[in-house]
Amino acid sequence: MLNSDPKQRLTAFEVLNHPWIKEDGEAPDKPIDNAVLNRLKQFRAMNQFKKVALKVIAGCLSEEEIMGLKEMFKGMDTDNSGTITIEELKQGLAKQGTKLSEQEVKQLME
Repeated sequence: MLNSDPKQRLTAFEVLNHPWIKEDGEAPDKPIDNAVLNRLKQFRAMNQFKKVALKVIAGCLSEEEIMGLKEMFKGMDTDNSGTITIEELKQGLAKQGTKLSEQEVKQLME
C-alpha cells in the first residue's frame, strides 16, 4: 500500500480487500504510546526537505541495518522512554567509541 513504486503498489481494489482494511472495519481500541505521538509531532515539525531526505535514507536500509539501528537505539535509551536525550546520546556515542563535541551532539539532535 505504501510502496513508492506505482508498478509494485497495490491497486485500490486490492487495498480495499486487504485484511488491514477489511478486518471488521474498525481500528483497534489500543491507545497510541506517548513516544509515538511525540515522534509524530516532531516529524510534522521538520521541514519538507529533511522529511524527504529521511524517507530516502530509511528506504535504502536493509532489514539487518534497521534491526542494528533499533538495537543501538534501545542501548542508548537508558530510561526506556522511547526517546533519547542529549545526555543519553553523548553516553551512547562514547560507548560506541565516537567522540563528538557538545555542539556536534546538539546538531545531531536537531
